[in-house]
Amino acid sequence: MSARKSARTVEVARGVHWLPLRGANAYFVHSGESWVLIDAGFPGCGRIIAEVAERLCGATGRPESILITHGHLDHVGSAVGLAAAWNVPILAPMGEMPFIDGTALYPEPLVAWLARVLPRRAMEALVRDSDLGDAVRPFEPQAGVPGLPEWACVPTPGHTPGHVAFFRPVDRTLIAGDAVLTMAWSSRLGGRGAGWLWDLVRRKPRLSGPPTIFTCNWRDAAASVVALAELDPWVLATGHGTPLAGRHAAPALGAFAARVAAASVC
Repeated sequence: MSARKSARTVEVARGVHWLPLRGANAYFVHSGESWVLIDAGFPGCGRIIAEVAERLCGATGRPESILITHGHLDHVGSAVGLAAAWNVPILAPMGEMPFIDGTALYPEPLVAWLARVLPRRAMEALVRDSDLGDAVRPFEPQAGVPGLPEWACVPTPGHTPGHVAFFRPVDRTLIAGDAVLTMAWSSRLGGRGAGWLWDLVRRKPRLSGPPTIFTCNWRDAAASVVALAELDPWVLATGHGTPLAGRHAAPALGAFAARVAAASVC
């Protein structure tokens, strides 16, 4: 892949800059004269995101909004601080709202385990702490991608109930969040056996599904992988791992989706 590098960023598609953070990815996406930030990493990533924004997007570095694929901490951890500094909204898919407005916790294995070992008061505090505040605005995936008219919003539930991906049909660029990863990880979708751990140690690129302990519904997660493969992407930019681009991207995702569809997932 031919990519123009700018400090810690790589332009993986026209106007789409990948910023690898500590264990997660953020994307700067331009549309005309404006741009949006997709996902915002863990807490503590705000400074580097803001510095890169100024370098890529002008003196103010101010986006139209911060879009999130889902509400896990490694994707929204720095969103609140950035939204306040930039005076912009955090735009979240409607299905994610109960889990980022202080109403509920995700129905995932980690939360179920915490509910067994923590007192009720501690769990109630976790629910309150999930509130991202007044900067959050919901959007309906069917209505398109706010601020990115060339893009479509693709519902990809499973990892979380309201998870979405973003797809630009004109060049088949896919920002997939955690619906599929381009790194070895422990997942019920492609992350079993000894091979994945060796690939993780070697940091060898490998397609896998979302992380086991953080995924809410495996049947939905499997269906979402298949749906993304049907888009035939030329660029696969994920929430974790190095983006995959070029003529091998679509066949690799298609082959992975075929294995997922053939497996028994419950």
